[in-house]
Amino acid sequence: MTTTSQFNGLPLPAYTLDRQLVIIEGSAEAIELFGDCRIFTDIVDEESLNKAKTLLSSEVLQPKFELNFISRKGELFLADVYGKRSDSGSLSLVVVPKDNQLERVANQLAKLRERLRETDYDLFQEKERTVELLQRVRELSAPYIQLDANRLLVPLFGDLTEEQVQAFSPRLLANIYETRAETVIFDLTAMGKITDGGLQQLADLLQSLTIMGTASIFTGVKPEHAKHLHQMQAKLPMRFLSSLQQVLSSNRWTS
Repeated sequence: MTTTSQFNGLPLPAYTLDRQLVIIEGSAEAIELFGDCRIFTDIVDEESLNKAKTLLSSEVLQPKFELNFISRKGELFLADVYGKRSDSGSLSLVVVPKDNQLERVANQLAKLRERLRETDYDLFQEKERTVELLQRVRELSAPYIQLDANRLLVPLFGDLTEEQVQAFSPRLLANIYETRAETVIFDLTAMGKITDGGLQQLADLLQSLTIMGTASIFTGVKPEHAKHLHQMQAKLPMRFLSSLQQVLSSNRWTS
């Protein structure tokens, strides 16, 4: 490719191409930006390649269009291309870079992706913390109170779900083993509904208490609780009293 006088003094990349898009002439600015190339499409980015071939091969050339280019340094940038076809069929093109707009957008996109990755990590940490706090809330939803050497009180709060019973059961069983408590009093006064999963987990807990030789007493039972607990009463040794005050004042339930 040679430089001809028609481009002298032109401060922009410019080319003259034949019908096969072979570069006939190029400006000094074009050589500086893209190097010494033989075919115009060699400097066009792959994503713009089909567009460039279609537009430049058309008999009716658009006076202005956009293409992505790759410089000789490997830099990607967007440019406006101004073109004109001569009577002989050759093309005269002037490439006007769009002030590194594509590079700036690409940098902004990279920064945005990095922020999203950081946000995802922060959200993951918050999720882990939330799970831990939720587990702690479930454990505390059934705190046990040691009334004396033989009795533990377990006041239940909120809905009795599978997750809730699974959360407080290990601590309760461990405490019973350490204190050798003979009776566990479950107070349902502040408890909401009982789910099917919660009922099954409660049955498993009571079975474990029976094996350990620990009696179970239920108090504060509401009508909506009774129909669920009645199903277990036939299978497990369970005792019921109307109020916690009655349990605490009745010596016959202490052993």
